[in-house]
Amino acid sequence: MRLNNATMKQVIVSPATLGERLRLCSIRPYFEYIDGKRSDTILGYTYTVTCSGFAGERMDIKIPGKKLLGDDAYDRLAKFSNLRIGIYPSYVREQRGIDAVNLKATADNVTVANS
Repeated sequence: MRLNNATMKQVIVSPATLGERLRLCSIRPYFEYIDGKRSDTILGYTYTVTCSGFAGERMDIKIPGKKLLGDDAYDRLAKFSNLRIGIYPSYVREQRGIDAVNLKATADNVTVANS
């Protein structure tokens, strides 16, 4: 099977791929964009974690709505509810073809895990 823009959206990656230990590094808001310009409307928050399954590589996980954790959660293990991971392509500018395939993730909730 060849992946294209339509089939790439159907690929689902198992949350186990990230590993058992997701350590919270940062929390930042993500905003609504209108006509390609960022508005002041916060749509939710991005929780950046290091992933034990990828030798400590970082992953952003978006959760819509209000901020669910405070700064005291930094450097603690995080647990995500209904974690969904997919892939998306990045392209070489002004060339045909995919440069890389990247991971994207969303969830419904996050809590600090008992560590």
